[in-house]
This record gives sequence, C-alpha cells and structure tokens, in this order.
Amino acid sequence: MRNFVSMMKVAFLLLFVCSLPSFGQAQTVTGTVTDAATKSPLAGVTVKVVGSSVAAQTNDKGVFTIRANNGQRLQISYVGYQARTVTVTGGSLGIALTAEVSELEEVVVAMDIKRKPRELGYSVQKVGGKEIQESQRENFLNSLQGRVSGLTITPTNGAAGASSQIVLRGFNSLSLSNQPLFVIDGIIVDNQTMDETSNGGTALGLASDRPNRQNDYTNRIADLNPNDIESVTVLKGPEATALYGSQASSGAIVITTKKARVDNGRKMNISYDNSFRFQELTRFAKTYDAYSPGTNGVTEFRFSPYFGAAKPQTEQKFDNIDNFFRTGFSQTHNLSVDFGNKVSSFRVSGSAFNQKGVVPTNDYKRYTLRVSNTTKIGKYIDIS
Repeated sequence: MRNFVSMMKVAFLLLFVCSLPSFGQAQTVTGTVTDAATKSPLAGVTVKVVGSSVAAQTNDKGVFTIRANNGQRLQISYVGYQARTVTVTGGSLGIALTAEVSELEEVVVAMDIKRKPRELGYSVQKVGGKEIQESQRENFLNSLQGRVSGLTITPTNGAAGASSQIVLRGFNSLSLSNQPLFVIDGIIVDNQTMDETSNGGTALGLASDRPNRQNDYTNRIADLNPNDIESVTVLKGPEATALYGSQASSGAIVITTKKARVDNGRKMNISYDNSFRFQELTRFAKTYDAYSPGTNGVTEFRFSPYFGAAKPQTEQKFDNIDNFFRTGFSQTHNLSVDFGNKVSSFRVSGSAFNQKGVVPTNDYKRYTLRVSNTTKIGKYIDIS
C-alpha cells in the first residue's frame, strides 16, 4: 500500500511538471483587421479561438486583443467579408479581409441614386435591360408586360406603330391621367401623344378639331430604343410622390441607359443584333353577306348596314375581308460602338425599325441615334 501511494505521488508530480510548459505558452495576442481593398480598419470583427469559447471583437481602429497559445488557430469573421483562419505564432497579427461578392445585394436606381430595395419605404421592382432587349418588341412598354406585378399594358390596336397604355395598380383618377411618370437618367420625360381635341389639331394643320378616334400617333416613350436601356426600376403606388411629387401619384418608371464599356486592353467594342417578325391574321369576325346595303329591306348603297334586299342566289360573293389584309412584316437592326479609355469613353448607338402592318399602306418607320460620353476629371468629378 505504501509503495502504491509513493507511485501515485511520483505520477502526480510528473504530470504537474509536464503541464507547466503548456501553461507557460498562454499569451496575449494582438492584431489589426483591415479591408483588403481600401486598407481601412474594420470595427466589430469577431475573433475566436478555434475549438474554444474564447472570443473578442475589434475596436473602432480595427485592433483586437485575445488570449491564445502558440499554434492555436484564430477564426476571423465579419458580415459581408470572407472568413479567414490564422495561426498564432507570436507577435502582432495583421489581417486583411476580402469583401464577399456573393453577399452583395441587388441595387435599384431611385432619384438617380443607387439604393438597396429593402432600404426603400415603398414597393419597387427592377427589370434588367437584357430582358427588354431579348423581347425585341416594337414598343418598349410592351416588353414590360408580365415582368412587373400589378402592371397592366393595353395596346390600342394591332396597327403598325400603335401606342400602348400603361397603368400601375389600377386607376386612381376618373378624369386625370393614370399613367406613371417616366424618368430617364434623372430627367423627367413626357409619354403623352398628340391630342386633336380642344383646338389642338388646328395648330397642326388638321382640317377639324376631333378626338383621337381614327388616328394613333404613338406614345412618346415608344421612341426610346430598347437596346439603350440598362435597367428599369418601377416604383409603385403614391409613395413614389415623395421622390418626384404629385406627378408621380400613379407611380414612376425610372430608366437607366447604357454607358460606354471599354474592356481592359481593348479600345473599341462593336455590337450588332437584328430581329425579324411576321404578323398574320388568323381569325375574323363572322359575317352574313346574304343581304345588300340598305334599310327595311330596301337596297340603298348610301347606307352601310346590311338590312337591304336579299341578294340573288346566283350572285357571286367575295371574301373581301380576308382578301383585304396582308401579311405583316417588321425588322429591327441595332448597332452600337463603345470606344475610349478609363478616363473618357463614348458610346454611339443607332437603330432602324421598319414595320409593315396587316392593313395595306399602314407602315411605320423609326430611326434612333444616341451619343453618350462619360469623362472623369480627377478623383471626385464625373461628367456624363
């Protein structure tokens, strides 16, 4: 028994002696955490000893202090940055964190300022310019159909160059315009069309003052080349009036156009695309052509209703409606050139659109040309 107690004392003594070096390695580790791109200190970064509950945070100067042993690993993590793990080797640590690209949120343009959607106090939705370009619609508004919730697009007719009406979240007024406000690169533009009423037609040389019942002059936003659009931000509801006033009471559509993009090592970029489309009428309203024009069974050609006398059975009948219409055809050609350098760059874009409607002599042509420039003067001045 005495030998056993002696052996336990010796074992305990050896264990205590061997553990002294490990306790002696515990030290206070200091370090600084900065942004890898801007070299600025990061405050609030979490520094934790891997495999233990020991943790610390950096102060406003990016400096942290923590107790750790040589050989232990420190895990450094911060929201929006890639986590890093470093090994304690003694001395002060300098740690640079890289921004996590995958965690960057989508931004929208409101009042020509880029902001995150969740920071806005109103409903907002964004449509990319690539989606609009791929639709190849003749009217820019028609390309938004089905891409924005609560948005209704109503084309006036199927003629070439027909205008379209746009309404967000239903009608707000019985007498005023219910169309949203259009803003292109921070500039408010008019989407109205020509009005022949209230003596508006006489100033244009029209013979009479009449409502727009027989003529369609196309809404003005249709003049915009869809290939020049970088993104579209739709602000819904009356909350958008906080940005643009009462004229945006029916919402606002903020359009950001493309700017010159010059790749590194390349001084000029040229892009071209086209589209071709056919239009054919496949269904017609059913008509009964057994009676001649007139009224009360009396044939009179000055009357258009078909209530005249019955036509003879031997009279040859013609399909005037089907023979009247033709096969519509439209083609679009877009060409853009980007050139310049990192200091000053230009973008020249042009488009040619030619549409022949299903109605004979109903043709519509549109040509657009746009020149934009972006120049940087020093570090703080950009001119567009």
